[in-house]
Amino acid sequence: MSTPSPTGTSHLPVAILGLITIAVYGCWTYSFGVLLDPIVTDTGWSELGIVTAFSVSAGIAGLGSMIGGWALDRWGSRGVFGVAAIFGTIAFWAGANASTATGFTVLSSLGGGVFGALGFYHVTQTVAARVGGPSPTRSITALTVWGAFAGAIYLPLTAWLIDLVGWRDTLTIITASAGAMLAIGAVSVATDTDPQHRITFLSGLGKSLAVPGARWFMLAVGLAGIAISVLVVYQVPLMTAAGLTLATASSIAGARSIAQLLGRLPLAPIVGRLGANGAMQLSFVAIAAGCLIVIIAGSVAMGVLFAVVAGFGIGSMSPLTGINSVELFPAARLGVGRGTIAAAGSAAGAIGPLLGSGAVALSGSRSAAAVVAAGAGFAAVWAMRLAGRHVETRVGTQASS
Repeated sequence: MSTPSPTGTSHLPVAILGLITIAVYGCWTYSFGVLLDPIVTDTGWSELGIVTAFSVSAGIAGLGSMIGGWALDRWGSRGVFGVAAIFGTIAFWAGANASTATGFTVLSSLGGGVFGALGFYHVTQTVAARVGGPSPTRSITALTVWGAFAGAIYLPLTAWLIDLVGWRDTLTIITASAGAMLAIGAVSVATDTDPQHRITFLSGLGKSLAVPGARWFMLAVGLAGIAISVLVVYQVPLMTAAGLTLATASSIAGARSIAQLLGRLPLAPIVGRLGANGAMQLSFVAIAAGCLIVIIAGSVAMGVLFAVVAGFGIGSMSPLTGINSVELFPAARLGVGRGTIAAAGSAAGAIGPLLGSGAVALSGSRSAAAVVAAGAGFAAVWAMRLAGRHVETRVGTQASS
């Protein structure tokens, strides 16, 4: 048991959770793009089939996040991390050694789905709020600062390993690293559960959705998920349409990812001044503004402005989702509540590009996709304002829930 620091954060468990987050996101979500071409080249398998594995794993992770959060509330972090370490690693090991495209797709989908459902932010943020000391804002923010390095570590590591040992051994190694970190977390980071609050999954889900403001919060996160997913797909094409070269637009898009760290470092004073709900509204405004700025990002200066504004909004949204969840949901049901919010964001993120491409098809202009994304971002601000009106009501009735 670590001792909280003077700032109110217990550093060791949060650091372990941060390393889990880096490994779980890095080994598949970030590394998949590096693995894709080597897999196709080596096996001759259909690119569509391989990409399907990634999409299905994301779907399993999104839907499974509700179950993962409930399991965390019911059995604690040891069981959740332990199950993820065992079954996720075995599935990926088998997938890396599969001799057919179907075998690879099924097994890697399961591996990615298990890691995502039991190891993504909806789990690690909840655990950080419970073990990181008396300040959930500080512990969740610190965790997401760690998580910001997932791509920076695993993208070059994956490329280096592929050149060294090939894609099969690379997939085995990087997913084993995630399994190892989850196993370390299962041993060293423990959250206790109250037997009196060990309710069934459906009961926990129903009670979470009945929390005043929860449905508005879910809608807000979903709308923001639409905006972000459209922006991620269309940011480079929009900047090239505005006049930037492909190389410059791609570099600015990469800088936008780096700028997401800027949205996490100053969160404590922002939350202290605006409150968790107000800070989330600011994050959504920045996301919506970034969607509009990218339309006119035809110069490096405007591209940098886009990267900073959108990076701040997207980067701050992740920890703020956890911080607002702490305020909305009773402590005993924080896991299933956070998991439900994560599922809403995942589902919305899946339909966002379809809405964006539909707007492009109807209008004949890719700017229409950015307008749709901006509209979703501003609508998220409205939904978050409505969610905020219920926080005091929730706090006042929490003791009786």
